[in-house]
Amino acid sequence: MLRRLAAVLATAIVSVPVVATPASAATAYCLPVTGSARCHVWTGKVSWVADGDTMLVDINGDGTDTPRPVRIIGMQAMEQRVYSPNPKKRRGECHALAATARVEQLVKAGGGIVRMTALRASSKSKGRPLRSISVKINGQWRDIGADLVSRGLTLWQPFAGEWAADVTYRKLEAQAASYRRNLFDTDSCGVGPFQSTPLHVWVNSDADGEDSKNLNGEWVRIGNDSAVNTRIDGWWVRDSGLRRYTFGANTVVPAHGAIYLHVGRGHNTPTHKYWGLTAPVFENVGAAAHVIGDGAYLFDRQGDVRSWMQYPCMLNCTSPLAGKVDVKVHQSGVESIEVTNTSAEAVDLFGHMLVSKPYRYSFVNHTVLQPGATLTLYTSWGTSSGLTRYWNKNGGILTDRGDAVSLQTAAESIVQCVNWGGVRC
Repeated sequence: MLRRLAAVLATAIVSVPVVATPASAATAYCLPVTGSARCHVWTGKVSWVADGDTMLVDINGDGTDTPRPVRIIGMQAMEQRVYSPNPKKRRGECHALAATARVEQLVKAGGGIVRMTALRASSKSKGRPLRSISVKINGQWRDIGADLVSRGLTLWQPFAGEWAADVTYRKLEAQAASYRRNLFDTDSCGVGPFQSTPLHVWVNSDADGEDSKNLNGEWVRIGNDSAVNTRIDGWWVRDSGLRRYTFGANTVVPAHGAIYLHVGRGHNTPTHKYWGLTAPVFENVGAAAHVIGDGAYLFDRQGDVRSWMQYPCMLNCTSPLAGKVDVKVHQSGVESIEVTNTSAEAVDLFGHMLVSKPYRYSFVNHTVLQPGATLTLYTSWGTSSGLTRYWNKNGGILTDRGDAVSLQTAAESIVQCVNWGGVRC
């Protein structure tokens, strides 16, 4: 999308002189919400809306009356293929034109005048200034990004260094998904193949150990809970950015099974696919200041989002293990972690993980504990069997003087945590 849009915008503004972004004359709340962070602020007049996350704006004070493309912070619209001020000429993926139309509607209601904010005046995306954009409607500033994310017309997308909208947008996307709005209505683009098949996405955003040295430890698992083999050739997986992996011919998610898409390089098999990237894709929560997560999304050929996972969890963040298991850690001597079923019924550890940063051990297969039973995970090398597991780490990974081990859901909600030596969970 960016390359095509860049070409269109370059044609549209070919006579624009290269000018610096004007320094903002004041600061204001980044979002029109009391308590928001403080940002640089600009105003301008919209010339036309290119797509659901980009518009051309004549920015006040930049020394020219020629509009410049401005990218909206915090969201990602679906790809548009044909860009035009004339809505009848536009073409794009499902949901792309609806997002563009909604932005146009808001801009028109605001008389074309916009308020733009950013934590850093220098923030850019593909050469375009990155800005949160609001319009004044009935005397109140209204944030365009929040409006579109809340309607499920765009995905929430975090941008490095521009975090002011992240918490708000992340919550709004979780709510839109829970109500199955637009992108999260799994047949809004039309009834697709295997529409009734319950597919589930699990993204392992933080690889076991150092991400850059274990790219294939970062993966997306697509699980199939049905009794029917499900073909997903032509479907694709993406994060909130433009990066996507399209599944090749005859890709099948087996009945009561799963396939894995690994971020790095490798040889494809029926159940393990490789994206071929050279760097991690999915942001680690807390890996840097204000990094609060991301998501993975599975699209079918029509452009419907068929399954997704936002992490960490925002709504309905419960675990079937809550109050039913106990975690014990032996950090000295022979290191091990024990998970005991303290309830009167069987429990399944599937869909959970044991985490001792930067390491994580994921229960990607059904692991049932009967009442009173204990699973023991040794951090050393060995051959796993039954409820005795080995993490296969060289040397100890649990620090005697202070560390933490937590049992978490796939979406990184903590079920139970054991910590010592002042280290926080």
